Amino acid sequence: MLDFPKTVTIEDCEKFLTKLVDLDNVTSLVLPVDTSSYAFGGLASAIQAVNTWVRLGEGRVLELRTSISKDVIGELANKPHKFVAAMSAKMIALSGSPANDLRPQVNLAAKNAIEQQAVSPFGQQRGGLCWFSFVDHSSKGFDQNFYIQTSGFKAEPRQSAQIKAIITEMVKKSLAVTGGAKLLTNESQDSLGRLFNELFLNTHEHGTRGQSRSEWLKPGVRTIYTQGIRLTEDGVQGIVRGQPRLSAYLQSITQQYDTEGQRRFVEIGIVDSGLGYCGRWLADNPDEKADRIFSLADEFSVFKRCFTLRETSTYKDNKGNGLPVVMDRLTQLHGFMRIRSGRLSLYRDFVESPYKQGETCEFSDWTTGQFGDELLTPMSKVAGVAITLLIPVEAKQ
Repeated sequence: MLDFPKTVTIEDCEKFLTKLVDLDNVTSLVLPVDTSSYAFGGLASAIQAVNTWVRLGEGRVLELRTSISKDVIGELANKPHKFVAAMSAKMIALSGSPANDLRPQVNLAAKNAIEQQAVSPFGQQRGGLCWFSFVDHSSKGFDQNFYIQTSGFKAEPRQSAQIKAIITEMVKKSLAVTGGAKLLTNESQDSLGRLFNELFLNTHEHGTRGQSRSEWLKPGVRTIYTQGIRLTEDGVQGIVRGQPRLSAYLQSITQQYDTEGQRRFVEIGIVDSGLGYCGRWLADNPDEKADRIFSLADEFSVFKRCFTLRETSTYKDNKGNGLPVVMDRLTQLHGFMRIRSGRLSLYRDFVESPYKQGETCEFSDWTTGQFGDELLTPMSKVAGVAITLLIPVEAKQ
């Protein structure tokens, strides 16, 4: 039995992952009644931590803490990381009542949530958080906002204009609820739409399949989300203390986006439960590994290859331009990016380190702040890829 953290932060999720990978066998995951502290990157980290439990836990029993004041089943549908756990569990029960499987009630709540997101331009929404969930091992993996439904698991992503329109609506809703921020300009919306479309195509193509490209992961859940962030001066100082990698970034954009001591951002997360950059590469290129031990430096080299290659999507009618487009647009948007995949935890500040065409892909180690080519910190191995973006927006005058 392993307890999931109540505070959803990068740091607490990393501590959970360390405990998880050190255990020989984890069958039961205990979810807290409520969740607090959605710090930058925390939600993406929580979703990825759950996905890792799914890959490592043989029994996949989900235990829910009982509550007098909270609807614990409703919480599963209303919190993205809890939803992922519920959709991947073999059994769901209240603590103290292990024989009473709650999956029928949970599946009904999940069905309603998925149906509601399909008819919404910004998906599911709670406060300033908007999200879409794709349950890839079921017929619920192909939300009509994103996919043209065909038979079986052969649904194709919609054209880029539709994908761009969705992220625009999600950001608009998140900023409207949070308040105090201007909407993105048309130029910024276009840049954001292009990079999001590329990331969506990338996770659809690479984050949904097993060792064979024809094999869809089971279980497999992807999540995308946006949330508006309004930071006071105290909030900025808290981030500087708790997440020093953001310190220089926040300072670098202060003059352009600061109004009355507050800073406003939109956070965007894209998380899948696939093989990760290195795992996907090795599955597609088994001769790359041969009989040698694949080092952390090798893993970083594969990561850089993935972000350097131009072409992402193989779909004839919706062809991607590769992950360099993501870095180019983040440079235009003055963004920040954190990526967690395999044993790597990386980031890039696109204000201090703007993307230049033809570069070798410069990302830094999240733990030390040093360039990945110079020093890498081995992290607990995680399932899939978690990408978190932070994009500044202008405050209303």
